[in-house]
Amino acid sequence: MTFTVNKRVRFQHCDPAGIVFYPQFYVLLHEVQEDFMAHIGFPEHALIARGLGLPIVDMKTEFLGMCRHGDLLTITLTLNRIGGASLGMHYEIHAFPHASMAPSGIKLRADGVVVHSTVPHGKPQRIPDDLRSALLPYLLTLAPTP
Repeated sequence: MTFTVNKRVRFQHCDPAGIVFYPQFYVLLHEVQEDFMAHIGFPEHALIARGLGLPIVDMKTEFLGMCRHGDLLTITLTLNRIGGASLGMHYEIHAFPHASMAPSGIKLRADGVVVHSTVPHGKPQRIPDDLRSALLPYLLTLAPTP
């Protein structure tokens, strides 16, 4: 299953030319992670209140096109791995220019790894069964090849 969220490119995301400044994509990706965790019943603020978190330890990103002020972004998140304490997250950002309902294509593809760990010390903690069960429907599984 894929988690999908729509976000509008705002002035705060852009450089003086009205194009999303690349570090702001990471802000948007983290917002999607937070939205996803809340959607599955594990809001990050509640995890942090319990002394736990999901800090990122790795992110590989392909910037495939520009996004501009006013564009509507469709951002998807799927899980490509659930380990003992870590999660592999795959993101894609597609843009719909503000003057059009037609998509202008994929603008970003990223693969990140977060680790379920203590806050603020960062000691990895096994993903508890209830969280693992909530994550499993979003684990991308590939069909076997003949």
